[in-house]
Amino acid sequence: MDTIQKGFTIIELLLLIALLLILGTMTTAFTGRFLTQNAVENSTDQLVNELRKAQLNTMMGKSNSHWGVNYGSNAITLYKGNSYATRVTAVDEVFTVNVNILISGLTDINYWPTNGTPSATATITITDNKGSTNQIVVNNQGMVTR
Repeated sequence: MDTIQKGFTIIELLLLIALLLILGTMTTAFTGRFLTQNAVENSTDQLVNELRKAQLNTMMGKSNSHWGVNYGSNAITLYKGNSYATRVTAVDEVFTVNVNILISGLTDINYWPTNGTPSATATITITDNKGSTNQIVVNNQGMVTR
């Protein structure tokens, strides 16, 4: 009578471990890429919202003041005042940007009361360290487009 042996051979176990390692490595790479792309989208959305909010606050005469948006030190700041340097810091709204994200083309945009025109036009580029890019344009009338 033959006996039936149950279990796995060492080769089967090694193949299973190799397969799990390959899947784990691929999953980590795809997850990292997804999170970075998501950070680009979040930063773009936040910047567009802050630019529109600054223009709206100015046009509505909120606090009878100019409003603007500044980018520096990995942070987007909505501020009240004629410039970032002379702003009222108590009302700042700060959004921290992921360290893997680079925003270029923006330092300071301030809006003029009543008509909401910006102090400067801008083409703002938001890029991650893996190549994803978004672009925001602020025209001479203050229209913000992606």
